[in-house]
Amino acid sequence: MMRLADDPSVDYKALVRNGYDGCAAAYAAARRKDDSDQLAPLLSVLPDQSEVLDLGCGAGIPLAQTLAKRHRVTGVDISQKMLDMSKVAVPDGRFICSDISNVRFPDASFDAVLAIFVLFHLPREEHSEIFRRVHSWLRPGGYFLATLTEFARSPYTKDDFFGMPMYWSCFGWEEYRECLRDAGFAILGDRIIGHSYKLNCKDPDKRNPMVLARKLGGD
Repeated sequence: MMRLADDPSVDYKALVRNGYDGCAAAYAAARRKDDSDQLAPLLSVLPDQSEVLDLGCGAGIPLAQTLAKRHRVTGVDISQKMLDMSKVAVPDGRFICSDISNVRFPDASFDAVLAIFVLFHLPREEHSEIFRRVHSWLRPGGYFLATLTEFARSPYTKDDFFGMPMYWSCFGWEEYRECLRDAGFAILGDRIIGHSYKLNCKDPDKRNPMVLARKLGGD
């Protein structure tokens, strides 16, 4: 059942953390079977041995694991159980348990940042600031690959996301395009993808814009 997430007494970030802790194995199994090419736009332009930050890395499969074959990976996730799985999938990675809105890195730390199927689990009023922080963490000319949402939705929860309650909050694609440009990114391309686990999830597939952006100041 879908409900508006408008109860001030509920800690919705804790709901997300507990939800992913509770469904870590089931979610990771679904993502393991993903055969999409989500990383293709980034891998085609990123030099080997780049420093890559994966925000909302989950269990590290398939994205962090694929990246680690050619790059140095740092992953951030709010779920410790997910990170425990990431450390097994990507033994050479660096992993940090944190709310994405609270994590900090020095300026110009990374050549690329990913945020795949994660931003919509954070209150949408935090998204613009996250874009600005990502911009600061990137080196000049660095890349940002993110999945966003096509249409704005008021914050809501659902009772059964891989068997656990879950929270979503998002703007629409046109608002995100403006936020990215305001943060200092040039948008290199975008396309529509599904939610990546459609063979393993009863929910109908969703349309998610994926965008590749670049920090201005590169060649």
